[in-house]
Amino acid sequence: MKNFGRNPILSFGSLLLAAVWLFTATAQAASPGAAQVKKVVGTASYTDAKGGGPLKEGDILFQGASITTGAGSYVDLFLGVNGDSLRVEADSTLSLNKLDYNKGIGETIVNTEIEVKKGATVANVINKLSKASKYEIKTAAGVAGIRGTVVRAGTTRIVCLIGRVEFRPVAGGGVQLVIGGQVFTVGSPTSVKATSVETSGLARTATTMTANTVSAMVNQVVQQFTAALAAEAATEAGKAGGNSTQAASTAAKAIMAELVQAVQQAAAEAPPAVRAAAQVAANNLAQKSEAVQTTAAASAAAAATVANGGNAQQAKQAAQQAANQSTSNQAIANAAANNVTTGAINQAIQNRNQGGTQGSTIEKLVEATKPAAPAGPAGPAGPGSGPKQDAKAKVDTKIGETVIFVSPTTK
Repeated sequence: MKNFGRNPILSFGSLLLAAVWLFTATAQAASPGAAQVKKVVGTASYTDAKGGGPLKEGDILFQGASITTGAGSYVDLFLGVNGDSLRVEADSTLSLNKLDYNKGIGETIVNTEIEVKKGATVANVINKLSKASKYEIKTAAGVAGIRGTVVRAGTTRIVCLIGRVEFRPVAGGGVQLVIGGQVFTVGSPTSVKATSVETSGLARTATTMTANTVSAMVNQVVQQFTAALAAEAATEAGKAGGNSTQAASTAAKAIMAELVQAVQQAAAEAPPAVRAAAQVAANNLAQKSEAVQTTAAASAAAAATVANGGNAQQAKQAAQQAANQSTSNQAIANAAANNVTTGAINQAIQNRNQGGTQGSTIEKLVEATKPAAPAGPAGPAGPGSGPKQDAKAKVDTKIGETVIFVSPTTK
């Protein structure tokens, strides 16, 4: 047997290989994630391996913890890299089965599993997760796999407001829910439409859960919610022989007003530590509400036109008409219509022609429409706030740092 220890070249090579192996093993080791309690309304408690007790704002929960809320109560959590924000609704029990992640070169791989044992939860995953990531919400009815979406998951009903959810019922098979308020109910083999009250309520809840100190992110979220709901209204109006562009404009105005009010209320009632930053975000949205609303209306009208069989030219015309109907400021109208690009329209048309659902066709266009205004400074976020980040950057806030995570004090 050769003694490589006496050969300095071979010894160095062995050490180098060992170092590479150790680096690779370390890089692949999962880091533990955590959930920070950002809001407690009413009564709520937790249990974990060490015991349990009442929950309060600022508490940190780790993998394996369970949360229980009382009647008329709820808890808002910030999961950081493990998936932005989460609300445990009233009279619910939820377990954090898995919370870990791997930071690789160029991407973070998330492994999150939430289990709803009773009641319901709302997940607002603003930043799209990497393809290798896994974010699942388990319920008695099945498992919902989400990636960059807003979903309400209960023990008998799963609602998708925006984004994409792959739901696997316990009975087998699979149901794909996509943008536009689609629902899966236990016992149904396919998805159905959610009520307008349910989808607008979910949009309001998710808006107030926005967990980011960048004002532009709040604007982008509100724009996408508004466009998704307005596109559904415009599509249905077009199918019925009505004016889809007018329907898009009217719906966008109503939804936008509701969401702006929700953000302002949330900012006014935010905890003192984040109130200044929350108010900056609310003021920024209010100042840009006309541009955000007009872009949402233009996007919705174009999406409705494509969903109802229109071509690219007709979709562009619809976007311009809806924009014109949404504002008297021609510069804002033209900018909003231009934000709905031909490339985004063609992607939506391709999806439709390949047999995509109405929801997925709308999704392609709404999500591809850029924000109404370029990212601006978030303003004074107050001491202890997390680092400012670009609207397209992943939220990578460490547990313990302050982020905007606000919710109204009444349900």
